[in-house]
Amino acid sequence: MLAREQGVDLPHPLRLVAPDDCPSQAAYIAYFSDAIAVLQTAAALERVSLELGVDSAAENIDYLEVRWAPRLHLRGGLTVPDVIEAVLAGLTAAPLRAVAIVCAMRQHSVEENVALAREAGHFAGRGVVGFDLAGDEVRFPAAPQRPAFEAARASGLRLTCHAGEAGEPSSVEEALGLGVERIAHGVIGARDPRIVERVRSEGLVLDLCPTANWKCKAVPSLAEHPLPRLIRAGVRCTISTDSRTVAGTTLSHEFELASGMGLSDEELRACNETAYAARFG
Repeated sequence: MLAREQGVDLPHPLRLVAPDDCPSQAAYIAYFSDAIAVLQTAAALERVSLELGVDSAAENIDYLEVRWAPRLHLRGGLTVPDVIEAVLAGLTAAPLRAVAIVCAMRQHSVEENVALAREAGHFAGRGVVGFDLAGDEVRFPAAPQRPAFEAARASGLRLTCHAGEAGEPSSVEEALGLGVERIAHGVIGARDPRIVERVRSEGLVLDLCPTANWKCKAVPSLAEHPLPRLIRAGVRCTISTDSRTVAGTTLSHEFELASGMGLSDEELRACNETAYAARFG
């Protein structure tokens, strides 16, 4: 519908949901492209933000953190503040408490991401609560983006980073060096007991998304996902969706998957309590 309204010519069939046999994180990320193509106007961004809030509330979710990358929505002439304002307008109208975490992209320059962090900081206290880094972990390391994280911290934003969904376990340690409180995924880091112990001892939180982790091939199968092992090792973990559309999932489904991995009701409850305790908003 958005494509028809905007006159955007998209491929058929649409590539919106990554398949189960997606071979890598880089291939998984490519499935965001068609949706991003029609999210280049303020009206579209406000609409989908509201719809995400409505869909989440329908799952009995009462607090939502939305991560997205404003610099991916500038093709139609919007500025970064325009994009942030549109998303916040949609989230404010949603029937739950919803806040935003602004993502920088690994493939963008340090200068662009420093500017993004400073612009996002203008919305601190007005709906933007955190700063993140996402993108292809194999081709673009996180460490060079340290100035962007420093700018975000100076702007009053909390810090998190996507890491440990591709490449080597050391990518998780690299993210820890940026001064983050939370790591999105961190799954591959679970292969190294030393990194697991560091995450545990420093009280870092891992926001795990089983379906997305599997589709990115950070784990060979859902049955081999390290979530139960991490929880029982004392690591603070939450359960999330990554992208509901690209992963083809819901939060309810991710909790069902975690239960199928053998997590007890008490352990599932602890993940939810961790999410509340570690929230940025």
